[in-house]
Amino acid sequence: MVRLPPRVRPYFPYLKRAYTTATRLAAPATQRLSGLRGGYLPTGVVATLEEAALSTGGRSALARPAEEVARPAAQGVPAAHATFAAVSGEVIPRVTVAELPGGRVLGPNRAVISGRGDLVHEVSWYFGTDRDRPLEHPLFMHPFQPPPVEISGRLGVLASRGDSNYYHFLVDALPRLAIMEQCPEIAPPERWYVPAGARFQRELLAMFGLRPDQWIDAGEVPHVRAECLVVPGLPAATVMNPPWVVDFLRNRLLPDGDGGVAGPRRPIYLTRGTQLNNRRVVNEAEVLELLTERGFTVVDPGALSVADQIRACAGASIIVGAHGAGLTNLMFAGPGAAVVELFPGGDVLPDCYWTLSRSVPGLEYRYLAGVGGSTRQDYNRALVSDIVVDVRALAGILDDLAPRMSDSRN
Repeated sequence: MVRLPPRVRPYFPYLKRAYTTATRLAAPATQRLSGLRGGYLPTGVVATLEEAALSTGGRSALARPAEEVARPAAQGVPAAHATFAAVSGEVIPRVTVAELPGGRVLGPNRAVISGRGDLVHEVSWYFGTDRDRPLEHPLFMHPFQPPPVEISGRLGVLASRGDSNYYHFLVDALPRLAIMEQCPEIAPPERWYVPAGARFQRELLAMFGLRPDQWIDAGEVPHVRAECLVVPGLPAATVMNPPWVVDFLRNRLLPDGDGGVAGPRRPIYLTRGTQLNNRRVVNEAEVLELLTERGFTVVDPGALSVADQIRACAGASIIVGAHGAGLTNLMFAGPGAAVVELFPGGDVLPDCYWTLSRSVPGLEYRYLAGVGGSTRQDYNRALVSDIVVDVRALAGILDDLAPRMSDSRN
């Protein structure tokens, strides 16, 4: 998700690089300026939660050891795309929970800061910044931060970078509840720090049994300092989608917890809308003509409740959709289903939905890169590129997946 006006988005790759460079260069000055008014910017950096706890008199405990995940090669058009091979096997780092006395969470990007004033880089790294350059964090462009709201007792952190996005809220933020459950050495918090401004966030919190009196809305209170900040690590440092996260979410959110949905399954197309430079499908009318002939139903995820989005994908035989948060619910697909992910021309984004699909039992994955575009891979450019679907190639993929539609409505 790129927060720029539609007509400015094509410049995002250049603006992003310029902004992160400028932030890194400005950070020493903004840190000094911050000292003139509260001194709320981090003054140092620690790499891990363990270091943050050790340096502030807190403590930490291991919730999950490191684990290696192997994934079979993805199939699609163009065949044998190199970006998938690059992530076919990954080591997912260990996950820790830490108690940080006097710890803070600051800003819309949810930077965690220890009681000593150190940025805890492990749980604060921001998209598109260099992992070895924590001073590129956008927080350092804002020296004059509001004072923190003081919170007594134990405050747990669910909020994380990108949590205004449905994918990141569901896959990064909420599984931190499971991490706490997997770490009995650390007592649970009394309240949670979590964004609750969006409808989908409130719906998901309710589905997890969290009441409004059990959370502090990170959108309304952008800076907090807790007597004891309880910080579960993120499920994975990047969008690796560990299989246990998918199991956790399926068990908690699927109807009856087993993926069963009454009635025959149907093929669905997830529309992304018509907003310019946002991975919209330019020739959607042509695509819909093909899909309608094959019995597909159009679903607009943004117009549905979370429960209805989950039901739609749980009851799908085939899911077709452009790369975007609407595909997150593919994790709820039933055994024998398939997903076809559409990408801008020349670009295949190897993260998110392919790795997510590999953790769903019996789910078949295909990708389709669009027509035209540069063959040079650029993640930031792909985020703001629209998609022209090769309809003949899509038809070929659907022909290959036809046996999976045998139980669909015609």
